[in-house]
Amino acid sequence: MRADLRQVLYDEAIAQGVAIRHGIKIDASGVDMINGTLMTDASETISADLFIGADGGESVVRTALLGYKPKAIPHGKIVHRILIQEEDILARPHLRYLVEEPNIIVWLGPECEAVTYGLDGVFNIAFTWPYSTDPKDIFFGAQPVNLDEFRTNLTNWEPDLREIISLGKDCLRWEFFEPIADDERTPWVDEAGKFCIVGDAAHRGLPYLGQGAAAGIESVATLAQLLGKATSQDEVRQSLGIYQTLRKERTGHVIRATLKTGEIWQMADGPLKDDRDRRFLNETPTVGYPNPLADPFFQEWLWGFDATRTANEAWGRISLKTIDNHKGSRI
Repeated sequence: MRADLRQVLYDEAIAQGVAIRHGIKIDASGVDMINGTLMTDASETISADLFIGADGGESVVRTALLGYKPKAIPHGKIVHRILIQEEDILARPHLRYLVEEPNIIVWLGPECEAVTYGLDGVFNIAFTWPYSTDPKDIFFGAQPVNLDEFRTNLTNWEPDLREIISLGKDCLRWEFFEPIADDERTPWVDEAGKFCIVGDAAHRGLPYLGQGAAAGIESVATLAQLLGKATSQDEVRQSLGIYQTLRKERTGHVIRATLKTGEIWQMADGPLKDDRDRRFLNETPTVGYPNPLADPFFQEWLWGFDATRTANEAWGRISLKTIDNHKGSRI
């Protein structure tokens, strides 16, 4: 689970001598790009050679880099999160198949989907549902949901799904917002090479491919490899530029593939959905299969990313170019 991963990273950071401070708040006005400092809400000035903004989708560092706060655009969907103890499912023999094997099972419905999986004794249900696109209806963070009322919308859904949801005791919901695949005009790095953004601060997406955390780890790993090669401030700036180019390209592809997956999995009733279902049932997965997670070519591209190799190859191309430029300038 993410909590386990965070704990592992936290423990290793402490072991490496990293000083970790909690409860510090910073807004965009406290980000000084020129002098490379941060001002906290307690009027403390923090200086560093490099600030890495891994501060999420509402990133303060992103706002400072852009010079304005990005506008949240409703995606027209919300997700309901329901957690159920696996022991309650195992008590019902006809439902044991849901938890006895480590599978992800997805139920598809008109303009919605339910993704289910077990982890550490807890069965997770993430139910994506249509929602308003009116800016007046926007909400941020988690909201409690009346689970009994939500169940009344599921009359025509598969009985096993309805039964496991009946085992839930509470439910929270979050609103989805449109992701943006940034182009070269949107900075992830400041000109002085003192600030950059990673993870959701740079490339927040939607969960339809389950790649949000994975993309963030890819970005951090790529950035770490590149920074490890820098021996001067100029090379730090060069590393940040390479990082930005590499990660914008790949995360842009992931964001677009995620949107496409949502469109395919959440089709409205009609001939397109019927054709999708026919292909799901009758075709062997190959390139272009409507379920991207079963497409063998897409699987390799999505899950086969090697941050070390990618960073090394990109740095090598820059190094060779520098050498060639020096050769060309000889008299």
